[in-house]
Amino acid sequence: MADSLIMRKDVDSLQQPELDALRDAYAKMQGISDNRGWQHWSGLHGYPNYLCWHHFREGNGSQRPYDLFLPWHRAYLQTFQHVVLDQNEAAVLTWWDWTSALSQANGLPAAFTNPGSNPPNSLYSGMVPEVPTQGWPAHATTRSPGDPGQLPTTDDVNALMQLGSYVDFSSQVQDVHDGVHGWVGGDMGMVPLSAYDPIFWSHHCMIDRLWYLWQLQNGMNNIPDDYLRLPLAPFNLTVADVLDIHKLGYDYVATEVSVNA
Repeated sequence: MADSLIMRKDVDSLQQPELDALRDAYAKMQGISDNRGWQHWSGLHGYPNYLCWHHFREGNGSQRPYDLFLPWHRAYLQTFQHVVLDQNEAAVLTWWDWTSALSQANGLPAAFTNPGSNPPNSLYSGMVPEVPTQGWPAHATTRSPGDPGQLPTTDDVNALMQLGSYVDFSSQVQDVHDGVHGWVGGDMGMVPLSAYDPIFWSHHCMIDRLWYLWQLQNGMNNIPDDYLRLPLAPFNLTVADVLDIHKLGYDYVATEVSVNA
């Protein structure tokens, strides 16, 4: 059964054919204007649909007594992965480990920092549509990363793993998540536009991976019972459907970075 799982890897450990496949899939999506395309899928998160969850607030601004940040983004990544595979059957989402020695020294992964020329590097930027309500023109995403030493560390992650409550873990991992968005800067620093930047997907794979590691330590079903049947719109999934990543068909490849029990 494990042989059939899609294996997500750290971006810095990808072999060249794996990186080429991901770039190819992203480039094809960035050239499609229908519901298979980059702008459609990025637009589910922020502008124009605002369906994402952050803390106890839905993307449309309403307050709720529950927090679907982790399950909603897992459903988002899972659905996006299938769209990516439709464009290149070898393309697998990858995570950016901002705690690694390489990230702590250099910041953004090298795979995302070279604009390329022929062809352009589809991991470098993505097109944002015009946002008339804000006066923002259509543009290619930009970044303004901070000092790599300000990225979250292994100690920060280990502190998260000590939290036994799902609600506490979700709240505090979101604080770490928010800080990375702000560290990358540019469009990644704004919820309406962040998903148009290709680094968004690798950042969120890292967050999803941390939830998975936390689940291994604290239990797959360690989540309030009243969450389980909640829908993760617009995906045809509930919270209960996304708790086990193996049932969703993927796993995370281990790296040399380990989380202390």
